[in-house]
Amino acid sequence: MGIINWDESYSVGVKELDEQHKQLFKMLDDLFESMDTTVDSQTVSDILAGLREYALVHFETEEKYMSECGYPDIENHKCTHEQFRKKVDDLCSNGAARPEIILTDIIDFMYEWLTNHILSCDKKYATLVGSYQK
Repeated sequence: MGIINWDESYSVGVKELDEQHKQLFKMLDDLFESMDTTVDSQTVSDILAGLREYALVHFETEEKYMSECGYPDIENHKCTHEQFRKKVDDLCSNGAARPEIILTDIIDFMYEWLTNHILSCDKKYATLVGSYQK
């Protein structure tokens, strides 16, 4: 069993975005499972880079949907994405020196961020974007 399991409470009603969220959950689970093995700084760096890159692709997709449907709170939502980018960049910078500590920090941060972001921020656009796509 993973650290985070997808269920319909996380759905925003847009298949592409839901699939991307599921992929982020899977990546977080893979990261969590890597804690059972010895992880060097390069591995932590690679995992972080993969998570960061996928999240950026997801953010672009999400922001495209919000823009197309005229989501009124798009600028605030973009700010939350930028805060995520900055936090991950900080974790990347610190990861080389303390991979075992940073890995725990990354997992804690990603778990909290993903669940809170989807259930609060993303749910705010769900109805508008979901109805726009139908």
